[in-house]
Amino acid sequence: MLTNAQKIREFHAAMGRPHPDAPQMPDTNTLRLRRTLVSEEYQEVMAAFETVLAQETNDSAELIDLIHELTDLLYVTYGAITACGVDPDAVFAEVHRANMQKANGPRRADGKVMKPPDFQSADVAAVIAAQQKSP
Repeated sequence: MLTNAQKIREFHAAMGRPHPDAPQMPDTNTLRLRRTLVSEEYQEVMAAFETVLAQETNDSAELIDLIHELTDLLYVTYGAITACGVDPDAVFAEVHRANMQKANGPRRADGKVMKPPDFQSADVAAVIAAQQKSP
């Protein structure tokens, strides 16, 4: 089974959008495209949230739309990371590792779990450095 990053690379190959083999900053046109795609999908996610929050019913159609839009945002975000020649699955794993430290952290009134005093941020630089050394 393909990982999400592998699926994105498969999609990019099918669309004729190659990605670098190692971490690097994309050219300006690629960055602009990625910014536009993320912005468009973000706006669609926000619109879906507004639709759901405006409803007073538990409509499965709104749930489906919200999940679809969130996944589209995830897709273009993974695509933007891949366009930088970075394996998003590896970065996600490191961010997940760091976030798991929050399990015993304090909670805000709205339910967000905050960082505990001994929290150590994700070492994304180490993940990218390891990818630069890989063949």
